[in-house]
Amino acid sequence: MYSMIVGFDIAATSLRFGKRFIHNAHDMPESKKIEAIHTDFPPNQHTVPEVFIIESLDAKDEKAKRYEGRLLSEMLILAGKSPKYYYFQSKSELPHLIALFRLSQYRYLHFSAHANNDTIGTTNDSMTYDEFADFFKSSLRLRRLFMSACEVGNEDFVKAVSSKNKGMHSIVAPKDTIRFDHAAAIWSAFYVSMFTENQNAMKSREIAKRIDALNALFPVDFYQAFYNSKQDIWEFKD
Repeated sequence: MYSMIVGFDIAATSLRFGKRFIHNAHDMPESKKIEAIHTDFPPNQHTVPEVFIIESLDAKDEKAKRYEGRLLSEMLILAGKSPKYYYFQSKSELPHLIALFRLSQYRYLHFSAHANNDTIGTTNDSMTYDEFADFFKSSLRLRRLFMSACEVGNEDFVKAVSSKNKGMHSIVAPKDTIRFDHAAAIWSAFYVSMFTENQNAMKSREIAKRIDALNALFPVDFYQAFYNSKQDIWEFKD
């Protein structure tokens, strides 16, 4: 049933130490990989209040060990949570990670990577906003997306992702460039604060309150987008 998910161990040492995981579907056409994500998964409405972290850095940052996502996972463990952390190097590996995300039923997706105002990078390649949205199509319903990636906090990114994920709750992302140390401090403070308030849920107003407070402490602005299900519209805060 899950032929796309091979060679995965949830606690795989190769992933934890920043190496690329191994799979046997490299030669499968991209459209088939994306299609495989969207079948035979638990119902979208069944979610767990935990954080699923996906990270990809460039080679220089790998060498310098600037793994913000890995550090965040360790902070969440200290806070009593059960995060899942995966590192990848090429966009061809994303379908497998998204499959694991769907199987986990985790509610919060944290994506750490380099980016700019129209593309998102991996170690070996990059993808447009539309490509990113296609990968995650129908996988973010009733979930929240937190992007730790420079400059993706903009309307184009939100429209691309939300248009492929009807009913997702929110997207939060930096509008400008963000330093690694600031990203690690901001996201650690954000999640620990949110889960201290409520271990089982995040409310949009509480997210906005904490992001605004962190904006005042660090030289970075965040773009916040929240779905209003009653009016079936997205509301933006920048």
